[in-house]
Amino acid sequence: ALGSAQKLPAQFVELGDLEISISRSQPRIEAKIDAKLFGGAEETIEVKARLEVDSGVRFTETYESASVLGQTVDLPEALQYSRDLYVSYVDDDILVVRDGAGVPEILVRK
Repeated sequence: ALGSAQKLPAQFVELGDLEISISRSQPRIEAKIDAKLFGGAEETIEVKARLEVDSGVRFTETYESASVLGQTVDLPEALQYSRDLYVSYVDDDILVVRDGAGVPEILVRK
């Protein structure tokens, strides 16, 4: 969804920087991005996901809820998006994961 929104002309949507937090307790992932739709007020979009450890290099990420325009919606289990993530590289500052299709995501510690 983020990739599709980034391809739209700026008069339709303007996106800020994506910030992802990973914590020890579930839901472990919290992703936030500021978005301005159709030139209106800036709103924060937030998604929370559960992260399960399947092995030393494989995780399963499952989206559980989304917050838009101040409204939080818990996603029914049948509608929860889930994907496997494979750790390609990790050090103190960088985490590189790939999804099942091999598409990489690079996360940098703040």
